[in-house]
Amino acid sequence: ERVKATRPSFEYEIRELFEVQPTMADRDAPVVRSVAASIERVLARQPDYVVSPGTYDQKHIDRIGRLKNCIAYGPGSLDLARQPDEWGGIDDMVGSAEVMA
Repeated sequence: ERVKATRPSFEYEIRELFEVQPTMADRDAPVVRSVAASIERVLARQPDYVVSPGTYDQKHIDRIGRLKNCIAYGPGSLDLARQPDEWGGIDDMVGSAEVMA
């Protein structure tokens, strides 16, 4: 708008090129309760429930596949996910595999 104010012939439009709708499973869904119980049992801590800032495939499974209550779970920190220096500790990977098993 600042450019347009100084150049009356300047035209522009804003359009969305990519959109990701968030999805979150119901906390009472069997898969959520089962994974939460496994986290508590294996890792001896309460699970975190978050809407992921990433673009995991569960959005496709939910909307296109119509399989509700799909979750994403795995080792590591969301703060590091999909970053150039992303890494996961061995203990986190082993614990996560035990939870899933």
